[in-house]
Amino acid sequence: MKQTKKEVAIVGAGISGIRSAYLIAKEAKDNIAKITIYESSDSIGGVLKNTTKNEFKLEHGAQGILLSRKAFWDCLSDLKLTDMLLIPPKSAKRRYLLTPNKFVPITPNVFVLKKNGFLRFRDLFKIFTEVFIKKPQNKNFNDTLYQFFFRHFGKKFTETFLVSLTFGIWGGGAKKILVRYAFPNLLKLENGYGSLLKAFLILSFKNKLKKDTNIKQKGLGSFAQGMEYLVHELYEQFLTICSQKSITVELNLNHKICKIIKISNYFSLESTLENKIKKQSFDCVVYSGQPWRDSNLSLIIDNINFEELQKSYQNLRSMEAHSVAVVGLGTNNENLNSPNGFGALAGEWSKDLLGVIFVHSTYPQHTPKNSKLFRVLIGGDREINISQKSELELIDLAKQRLEETNIVPSNTNYSFEKVIVWENYIPLATVNQDRILESIWKIEAIMPGLFFVGNYLKGPSVSDCLEQAAITCKNVTLFLDGKGKND
Repeated sequence: MKQTKKEVAIVGAGISGIRSAYLIAKEAKDNIAKITIYESSDSIGGVLKNTTKNEFKLEHGAQGILLSRKAFWDCLSDLKLTDMLLIPPKSAKRRYLLTPNKFVPITPNVFVLKKNGFLRFRDLFKIFTEVFIKKPQNKNFNDTLYQFFFRHFGKKFTETFLVSLTFGIWGGGAKKILVRYAFPNLLKLENGYGSLLKAFLILSFKNKLKKDTNIKQKGLGSFAQGMEYLVHELYEQFLTICSQKSITVELNLNHKICKIIKISNYFSLESTLENKIKKQSFDCVVYSGQPWRDSNLSLIIDNINFEELQKSYQNLRSMEAHSVAVVGLGTNNENLNSPNGFGALAGEWSKDLLGVIFVHSTYPQHTPKNSKLFRVLIGGDREINISQKSELELIDLAKQRLEETNIVPSNTNYSFEKVIVWENYIPLATVNQDRILESIWKIEAIMPGLFFVGNYLKGPSVSDCLEQAAITCKNVTLFLDGKGKND
């Protein structure tokens, strides 16, 4: 008997949703009739958009993608975009640490760091003696990043380097984010070797003895057109695949999903457009939104508020997340003597500043010749109410911080100014993450055919989203084939 073809809904047209749609279409075995994508804004891309004016290109979201991640290279290979990749020049690899009144280059030479006041003799002693740390007898299962690094390298090192690192990734949260979610490989090294320094020395020696086929690239990659190019290429090639496989595609922009209802063996989705409600039925739904930000979304089974379902969904809505303001400041002053490199991170001392990316040296293709473009990040756990400030206040604050840290001289004139605020966007994998993941599993079990994907499952980076999309696609494919979930 001929199998009835299925209809799939994708909620959200960011990198997670579009990559999921692409992979589902790619893996389809003549069993999908239609894929419908819903997006609450007026364009696809999610946070991967940019503002371009007078040749200045400011990324709204991620500045780039980690080149060390397999999920990214798999995506590039699928799209045949490897030759389009923009890699920062070697001169852009230099990183800086910010103090309240200057910027200092980061160096592996701990004695130079001591000279600059970042470390003391007792801190150096703690670092050098880390090599003698033995394997833990008791697993430190719920160690935060701060606790983990404090145990290995001491307070000063942790507050100087680890806290700054968390600013650049999560907007802070060193004392909340669990190491087993943020950097699980570090926990494996500790359990296997005890000392991290010892582990790195041994593994480096082993890698030199054998031919290592792992990805060697480091740093961040982007594209001349910006990060949104990746999402748009995914979508265009998704359309091509669907055309080849006779899969109908429907893109609903400016549609906000308000209800996902499970009725017998299908789903009913209710969306709103200009206060008009639209209902459509699907066999499968992939949700790539953020539950804690989708305040108007309801999950329903046969029009009944099932208690366990609602309890699990409320857990997802309690996800802790940081707000971050992205302030772009560009100047055409070619005589401006500012640092070159990737950027600079603030430290424990900061009240609002997280860091600064030097776009002009990282991706000179995104700026006019002989110009400077600074991407100033403000908020996170330094200033939790950052979204309440006006654009003018944020611009003035960013200018003030650039001047105070001597990145630019006072009274610098800017020809490009732009503010983007992401409210409660960056999720934190805290002690509640187990409950978050368990709640997702329960919801997917209670509502078979509903799948989750997004930046709160594997991690907040673009590569994390790509990796989770691949996992979700496998589970969707199994479901559509009438098989069980691939755990």
